[in-house]
Amino acid sequence: MAEETEPKRYTVLTVILMLLATVVALGVGFLGFGLWMTNMMSFAGTLDAEPENRLALAIFLFLSAGPFAAGAGIILGWLSFIFFRAPRTGVKLVFFIPVIWGVALLAYLAIVTTACGDSFTCGL
Repeated sequence: MAEETEPKRYTVLTVILMLLATVVALGVGFLGFGLWMTNMMSFAGTLDAEPENRLALAIFLFLSAGPFAAGAGIILGWLSFIFFRAPRTGVKLVFFIPVIWGVALLAYLAIVTTACGDSFTCGL
């Protein structure tokens, strides 16, 4: 017959790591929220002049996705941590989803700075 597996135990270290990862995700979300106003000012003319410009809309949505990435990471991570009894997976989800968005944002900003001379909307 099938043996029942014992649910994974929470340790003090996993709870501390989960709380630290949540603080990091909240920080990334807060900093991402600060980009919203600058995105609105940078892309307002481009999106109003050409509403069918899908590239400008995609870049605008990518730059504005920080709070949503942080929120999704926190929700998915805590669901995994508490309900699915997977502490390691929960910590990874809370930490990596917002951090991946942040790293992709920094890569995009580095490319824009070198190729376009600090203009977010160059070539659009």
